[in-house]
Amino acid sequence: MKQAFLAWSATRVVCESRLSTTGGWFPHVMQCIDDYLTAGLSHEVLIAACETGASEHRLEDILRKTAPDWKEAVKAAVRGGHMHVLHWMTEREDGRGPWKADFDNMLEVAASHGHLDVVKWLFERGMEWHALLSTGKCTKGTIEQYWLYDHCTTDALNLAAEHGHLEVVKWIYGARMDSCIRKCSPMSKAVENGHLAIAQWLHTATSEECSPHAMDTAAKNGHLEVLQWLDANHLFRCTKPAMVLAAENGHLEVVKWLHQVHHECCSSGALRRAANSGDLVELVEWIYANVHMNCHHTDPYMYLDTTIAASRGCLDVLKWTHEHFPGSFRSDAMDAAASNGHMDVITWLFENRREGCTASAAFGAARNGHMDVLKWLYTHYPKTFVVDFSDVINRAAGNGHLEVVRWLHETRPDRVSTHALHFAAAEGHLDTFLYLLDHLNEGSSGDVHRDARGIKLLYHFNLDDSGDRRCNRATGDQLKMLQAIFEQRPAFVRDWLQYLVHLACSKGNVAILDWVSQFGIELNSTKPIRDAASRGDVKMLQWFLENGFEFTDPNLLRKAVLTGQLEAVHWLTKHGHDVNSVKLTTVGYNMPILRWLAENGPPIDLSTATKLVLEKHHVEIAWWVSEDNRRHLVLEALHKNDRKVAWWILAHTQFQDESALRSIRDAIRCCPKDTQKWLKKSLSEVEACRWYFAMATKRPNEESGETGLPSTRRRRHA
Repeated sequence: MKQAFLAWSATRVVCESRLSTTGGWFPHVMQCIDDYLTAGLSHEVLIAACETGASEHRLEDILRKTAPDWKEAVKAAVRGGHMHVLHWMTEREDGRGPWKADFDNMLEVAASHGHLDVVKWLFERGMEWHALLSTGKCTKGTIEQYWLYDHCTTDALNLAAEHGHLEVVKWIYGARMDSCIRKCSPMSKAVENGHLAIAQWLHTATSEECSPHAMDTAAKNGHLEVLQWLDANHLFRCTKPAMVLAAENGHLEVVKWLHQVHHECCSSGALRRAANSGDLVELVEWIYANVHMNCHHTDPYMYLDTTIAASRGCLDVLKWTHEHFPGSFRSDAMDAAASNGHMDVITWLFENRREGCTASAAFGAARNGHMDVLKWLYTHYPKTFVVDFSDVINRAAGNGHLEVVRWLHETRPDRVSTHALHFAAAEGHLDTFLYLLDHLNEGSSGDVHRDARGIKLLYHFNLDDSGDRRCNRATGDQLKMLQAIFEQRPAFVRDWLQYLVHLACSKGNVAILDWVSQFGIELNSTKPIRDAASRGDVKMLQWFLENGFEFTDPNLLRKAVLTGQLEAVHWLTKHGHDVNSVKLTTVGYNMPILRWLAENGPPIDLSTATKLVLEKHHVEIAWWVSEDNRRHLVLEALHKNDRKVAWWILAHTQFQDESALRSIRDAIRCCPKDTQKWLKKSLSEVEACRWYFAMATKRPNEESGETGLPSTRRRRHA
């Protein structure tokens, strides 16, 4: 996510430094650089800029050229701990900025990253939503519910303890109220993750204990010092999983301590898990001598899993197991070793064991490109290749292992089918695809031809590059090969090259399309472009545009909207696709897209505004509604006793129309007494609502028309 932003920033820094050192600072040059580097930026660039703490000027530059996902942008700023970015977001007065819901649960994010100043800032602007749910206040319309961010201080405290932020733990513990219904367990979180200082402070300040599960997790993570402190303070409760988990993760010192101090923690599973932990013979031998032989040596069902050790290449563990538990081996041990290319393990198993291997050994070796293993298996276990030889080469082709494909084809050319071509084409392995195209003689299947029927190739296989300098042009050898096989098998080459283009379009493989396009591509339908829009593949859309393909489908933008593709929506609107073609009421709950369309489309009509604001509760959409339609929304909200909508619009709008003021005032007077009282209390300090209180206290003002509000600017409540 940060790469695009860092590339843009690095280029800008170099240019600024170079121009300044040579005495030439040209703002118009830098503007050109910005226009080139930030044209149609991904929303992820804004997210990265917020997380790295870019300046407000840089943030504005990026915002102008992106369709923001404000929820993620807020989260990024909180993760980075950048207060100036949060102020930049919340103090905007242009309607572009995060909504209230974008800040919900951000206190927890700030706590987990240890940003105390951000934690304090969010805490002051938030409320405990669990408390509202438990008391039923969420149905009574408290004013705090409408502008305070939701958070859970219990979750925030737990996360701060989990990530080792002692100062944040202290502050939240002192500031929180006992109103959250969630179970609070910061002590357990600190113990699990080895944060001894936090565990000690919590124990001193609160006498809090931790769960047995937390102690097991501490053992699993190797936090011996924490376990010893718990034991010294009579807080440790032993369970058998503690030693098992410590053994599985290779923590010998924890295992030794548990065995010495809490012998009741010993378990037969410790030896099994130790053997799975990797190349740690010392651990295995110690548990065998001190735990297994003393406690469980008579267990008739004792065996060790050798598959994991073989897959990791832990030959010493396998040798030890062979000596002490010879009945633990299965054929899947060699299969696992073959998949990961451990020839030393394979040869040792072959010389010392009789289990052999299965066809999975060849599959795994081919999939991962282990040529030496494949050759050895073919020599020593040829029968494992007999049944599914074609599957072996298919796996190699799908992962682009050309040398393996070549060797398998040379070894058994009669067992290679066009399925291998499909696997190579599907994953975009051009060299493997061309090799198989050259060496296979089978015709293509009907499915291949049917899938690619919307694509037409012109087959201009010539050596004249005509000034084309693209980096991935076909080489002379490739062109000669294509010309030769096209003359011999034109239908075969045509079908498979078209299928290659079809798969490249489906998967967004621009490199393959660049390579094939030099032979000439025509689209018989707009389906490839529609599909790119539907999956949000902006690179593909850009490629189609740059290569002269026409965007004639009027429903492209709607496709991108319905599938929730923010980047594609942004790109299409920037390239002439009319926002008017999309009904906002069809967007659903994709907030970034809904906001982008509302901000960049035509004024929202009353019918749409009513549905979005009053029915779907997207109250901030009212920012993009005309004053007259806002009046209607307020009247309808008052009629329905929807205090949230009424409060938000009244607090964010300085009504200038006299008839609007009068109708709203009259509607308020017709509301129930408790609603009138609530509105008076909630709006008494809101500047935009001075007109109402002036009218309520001095009726003559109604006749004179004074409102005391000369400005028509709409204020945004931060």
